[in-house]
Amino acid sequence: MPPKKEWATVLNKLAPIPVEDSLYVQWENIDSMWTKYNFEHPAMTGIYGMLPGDGVNKVIMQKTFQKVLDDWKFDTGWGWDFPMLAMCAARLDRPLDAVNMLLSPSRKFNFDVHGLVGGGNPYPYFPANGGLLYAVAMMTAGWQGDNGVHEPGWPKDGSWVVKWEDIKQAL
Repeated sequence: MPPKKEWATVLNKLAPIPVEDSLYVQWENIDSMWTKYNFEHPAMTGIYGMLPGDGVNKVIMQKTFQKVLDDWKFDTGWGWDFPMLAMCAARLDRPLDAVNMLLSPSRKFNFDVHGLVGGGNPYPYFPANGGLLYAVAMMTAGWQGDNGVHEPGWPKDGSWVVKWEDIKQAL
């Protein structure tokens, strides 16, 4: 189908990714981002994790990711935050951080006897489970623009041996 002109207009009018003090933030003009709003979802990491990072400055994202690691209240977030952060870490060439996010001891990213993430609830939290599967697949098969690195989201120090087949590369 031919592209719709209206969508190009919307795309061209999107606001830039908000930056304050050389860090990506949740929204423009947010007050006390790293003390008052450092809970729930660190959604700004999703733009270079779950999404391929169109318009992302990798240096700013590196600083932002580190700030999240340093200041975020992970015990108040949600289970899908950890796979989202793992995907961001993988794209930032921080595979150990990617693995550590997926092995987080947070009660919001715990596993029940069936291997499902409960997120602190007595029932499966499917966004976390789907995020976990997608993060592991992405870390393993890679993504468009990963420079052809084999299993780019996993440490290369021999601490992990990953066996896989027929997983498709992410965007």
